[in-house]
Amino acid sequence: MKVLLSWLAEFVVDLGDDVDAIGDRLSALGLAVESRETLGAGIESLVVAKVLDLRPHPDADRIQLVDVDPGDGNALQVCCGAFNMSVGDLIPFAPIGTVMPNGMEIAQREIRGQTSSGMCCSASEIGLGEDSDGIMLLTETLDHKAVGSPLSEALGIRRDTLWDLEVNANRPDAMSVAGVARDLAGAMGLAFAHPEYSYEASDRVVSDVGSVEIVDTELCGRFAARVLADVQIGPSPAWMQRRLSALGMRPINRIVDISNYVMLELGQPNHTYDLDLLDRGALRVRRASEGESIVTLDDVERTLASSD
Repeated sequence: MKVLLSWLAEFVVDLGDDVDAIGDRLSALGLAVESRETLGAGIESLVVAKVLDLRPHPDADRIQLVDVDPGDGNALQVCCGAFNMSVGDLIPFAPIGTVMPNGMEIAQREIRGQTSSGMCCSASEIGLGEDSDGIMLLTETLDHKAVGSPLSEALGIRRDTLWDLEVNANRPDAMSVAGVARDLAGAMGLAFAHPEYSYEASDRVVSDVGSVEIVDTELCGRFAARVLADVQIGPSPAWMQRRLSALGMRPINRIVDISNYVMLELGQPNHTYDLDLLDRGALRVRRASEGESIVTLDDVERTLASSD
């Protein structure tokens, strides 16, 4: 179970930032700290850059030449092994002289006869996620006015501490941020409080548009549903994406991300369904028929047994 100091502090009043003391207290509670990591460090020199041009490297098939604008309007050529960028994309860029979070210093160098003046960065290289397959794209997150801005300022990144805790199976109460925070607040003699959220409910009744039927009550004792209207699919806020990434989940879109965020924060399993795709808006909780197949979210068809 991974938890962030900033997230715990939303539940524990006056938690403070003595990470050594907090870590010791977590371990004393039986939530052994397996590792501790400082996030948001080592990216002070990174800037938001704009991709101006892409072209093949004349002597290297697995490298392309990327022209980027680091904010001064002058194009810098970079040799890059990632191919997920398009002209106009905003990306994290490490100028010459930058010392990366892993200690590597960025210097001008030549690759197969082509000059590389800086580095286009993936999320994993700058500690903002685990994705190392391509360059981190900021186009949907930031406005083009952010070009040249320090990356930490543009994304609102502050230093944070991430603990990886060993939570045993007999501690389901601690398998969420709120659960860990509740235990920690009690041990430290501090107040525990849920963050306040507000929303406006309409006069429509859920049963008018949808229904829930629990066919097998042994599998499921309760299934609650709410209907959200006028939903727009798009990226979730950058701060939410960073928290999800820090806790090991890949951001998808605001609907999926909110669902995962609630699960991580409160330990409450939940799922979002498209009401338009449900037959008569009906949800049924049952065992599978022997040999029945479904296509899961990863587009894999899976054959089920009657025990599922």
